[in-house]
Amino acid sequence: MTAQTETSVITEIETEKDAANASNKRKKMLIAASVFLILGIAWVLYYFFIARFEEKTDNAYVGGSIVAVNAQTSGTVEAVLAEENQEVKAGQELVKLTPTDADVALAQASAQLADAARQIKLAFNNTSITSAQLKQAQIAVKTAQDAVNRRAPLVATGAVSKEELATAKDNLARAQAALQVAKSQNNTAAAQVSGTDVANHPTVERAKAAFREAYINHKRLAVVAPMDGIVAKRFVQVGQSVAPNLPLMNLVAANQVWVDANFKETQLANLRVGQDVELKADMYGNAVTYKGKVQGIAIGTGSAFSVLPAQNATGNWIKIVQRVPVRILIDAEQLKQFPLRVGMSIEAVVDTHNRDGAVLGSVNGSAAPANLQTTVYTQDDAAAEEAAMAIINANQ
Repeated sequence: MTAQTETSVITEIETEKDAANASNKRKKMLIAASVFLILGIAWVLYYFFIARFEEKTDNAYVGGSIVAVNAQTSGTVEAVLAEENQEVKAGQELVKLTPTDADVALAQASAQLADAARQIKLAFNNTSITSAQLKQAQIAVKTAQDAVNRRAPLVATGAVSKEELATAKDNLARAQAALQVAKSQNNTAAAQVSGTDVANHPTVERAKAAFREAYINHKRLAVVAPMDGIVAKRFVQVGQSVAPNLPLMNLVAANQVWVDANFKETQLANLRVGQDVELKADMYGNAVTYKGKVQGIAIGTGSAFSVLPAQNATGNWIKIVQRVPVRILIDAEQLKQFPLRVGMSIEAVVDTHNRDGAVLGSVNGSAAPANLQTTVYTQDDAAAEEAAMAIINANQ
């Protein structure tokens, strides 16, 4: 083969390779263009049907009712019956104070209530006595008046002397004066007990109020949990002297937490109360997706309620996009299965398809949530009333 022929063959082969490479490039470019086109269409569809109805933020944190358990009376701590991270039930005793002073105060109040009941019982008895005395005085006046009436006509005939008639008139005057005294005494006695009985008399009520105060203060020596929860922080120590309103420990209801999501003001246009929310906690990652609902949207931005709010009308001003807290309730059953801690970070995605809900307000309306009410303290008042009535009934 000549050199010219070899060159020609090589040229043909290179030409075929170039053609093949060009064809492959066109195919790759076509595939790439198709992929980008499909991705673009997918993104448009995703935005049109999903993304434009979602508002997302990772500026969200778990919130909860941190209840401060305070001392309600003075005393010295005798025992601390709950420790940090311990689960407690509503009404469970957490701290116990020494009872010495409270025992003395309760005994004094009990004695004063018994004495008041006896005194008022005597006042009721005195009313019966003065009523009988009034009737005696009325009879005495009638008798004296009859004596005067019998003697007055006989003076002219000489059958009765003037001195005897004068004596009868003096007796009538004394009887009438005694009647007035009896009336006043009876009125005074009746006024003291009018319209009441022993148990409801103001004097007894005043003593009963003092007894109930001493009784409740005695009961408050046992500091109890106002709700079910977990001890988050304990401040009190054994032997410590405490006064009313001194913080002893904090409680958090583990299954009554929520999420406070801070959305930018530019994200609020389509947010409504009652919308569904998907929540992911950093603790569980993508393994757990919580279901929630928008419970309420704050009436102001976070900065508006800060201790030192921004003074935008003074100095150089720089516009900063503000954030508004949005309260989100979490499904209770999921919380039981996957508990959260107060302060944890959350990612929240709100589905804004349904925009029928209120912009302001709350899904709770005027009803108080379960974690904002307790009945453990009403028992003390009922027991105090029962104990007071037992003392009154035993002394009347």
